[in-house]
Amino acid sequence: MTVLLNLARWLVWPIYLLLFLGAYAASQHHGYDPGLSILAITVAHMALIAVTEIALPARQDWVWWTDGQVFNDIVHGVLLDAGGRLGSAALTVGIAAIGSAIAAGHCLALWPGDWPLWAQVALGILLYDFCDYWKHRAYHQWAWLWPVHALHHNPGRMHVFKAGRLHFLEAAIRAAISSAPLVLLGAPPEVFFWLAALANAFGGQNHWNVDARLPRWLDLLIATPGAHWLHHRKEMGDGSANLSTYTLLFDHLFGTYRRPAGRADYDVGIADDPISSNIFAQLAAPAAFLPSIRRWRRARDIRSG
Repeated sequence: MTVLLNLARWLVWPIYLLLFLGAYAASQHHGYDPGLSILAITVAHMALIAVTEIALPARQDWVWWTDGQVFNDIVHGVLLDAGGRLGSAALTVGIAAIGSAIAAGHCLALWPGDWPLWAQVALGILLYDFCDYWKHRAYHQWAWLWPVHALHHNPGRMHVFKAGRLHFLEAAIRAAISSAPLVLLGAPPEVFFWLAALANAFGGQNHWNVDARLPRWLDLLIATPGAHWLHHRKEMGDGSANLSTYTLLFDHLFGTYRRPAGRADYDVGIADDPISSNIFAQLAAPAAFLPSIRRWRRARDIRSG
């Protein structure tokens, strides 16, 4: 039994990722609607992870079934795209649909459409990651933007339902900034939808509470669960690290990469957290957080110094 559990720990992350992406590729091969396909696959993916967290949790104090905020997490996920999905899938699907429609007729026609699809997706990842990196970094370094992002960092535990815990205002900002270069360059719909599929697959698995094992070198290259758990660490200095969505290239280039060290035995969340546990108060959290900006900035400077 011990051997099987250890094998499962090593295989669960790559297998679940490949299942998601393979299911999406199959849906496109059979001509299904890409947005609905991503939505359905994301819900199934999150359900599978939720069951796996019961059988193979990384930390017992992070389990979702004792978390009184799960309902709120689901509500926030649904509100990202007006009832579109469980988690964060509807947001990225909506961005992909809007972006591809604009790109079809109002682009700069600079996109290398003659490249193989995999190469176009790779280019899309780099462009998206670059913009999303700086947007994400601004949330953590500019006090007046932090209230928009604070809801995502507010939980004191990590599990799959935290992937969609984003304020709807943050969703609008992401749509406007991170996808803009692809829209302007004229990226085709296929690229947007593949980026959406990758974001949802990574998002569910990087917030999960699964006792997975990954080779240490992988933490240097992509946003692994360990790297992202570290990003959610309560100490402000760690929250400003490992900011990229897909790869960690720009964290390395701009000095914000921090390598996870062993198991996550630290606290996650926000120190002196002013966010209420009430769903309606959370929806108003950016405004409610404003009086705390100065105190948060002082705490950040003390921890960083």
